[in-house]
Amino acid sequence: MLRKLLDTAVAIEAQRVTRIGRFETPLKGHADRAAKALVIAATSGYSLLVFVKDVDRQPGKKKSARERKKKLSAMHAEIEKGFGRVKDASDVVRVKATPCRMIEAWALGDADAVATVGGRGANRAEVPARPEGIWGAEDDPKSLHPKCALRRALGREADAKALQDLASEAQPEVLKQTCPESFMPFAREVAAAADALRTNAPRLPPPKSRQGR
Repeated sequence: MLRKLLDTAVAIEAQRVTRIGRFETPLKGHADRAAKALVIAATSGYSLLVFVKDVDRQPGKKKSARERKKKLSAMHAEIEKGFGRVKDASDVVRVKATPCRMIEAWALGDADAVATVGGRGANRAEVPARPEGIWGAEDDPKSLHPKCALRRALGREADAKALQDLASEAQPEVLKQTCPESFMPFAREVAAAADALRTNAPRLPPPKSRQGR
């Protein structure tokens, strides 16, 4: 999806920043991980950092649109605070990818993509019109938990390959309409990042891709 929004071929390296230690001066919440991620990007020679974090993976009650917006805004503020604490990283363009409430909601955003990837086992009736607002018990296969809803819509487990295929098939303009709370801001930031990268003539990323923790 990132390559589609950027409309260019880019080398992508994924790293988990959950367990690689804290920023030298501990920061609150997501700010700590955002700062660490930016340090990694800056010292590794990357031109673009996409900081990815689901808004809420924890079990609990379904939140109202107002509550989701408030939590999303607070998360973005923490991430930006973390970015702001890093020195000598001004040449790294930053994008916040914060699916509401989790990446499976974005995966449900384009019913045509779900039908294509799911094939004969797909069930379009299980695709919610506004996937960002659904919630339920993850251990109840009939609930509206995003993972459960996506499993039923696809007719099978949504593994990493399925998510990749859904991203390849999904149309960004459709996701902007069905996931306006979190995908729309992400798409806007990527568009701005693309302009900045073209203007600043970015450095090439390291040639070797690796998966880190």
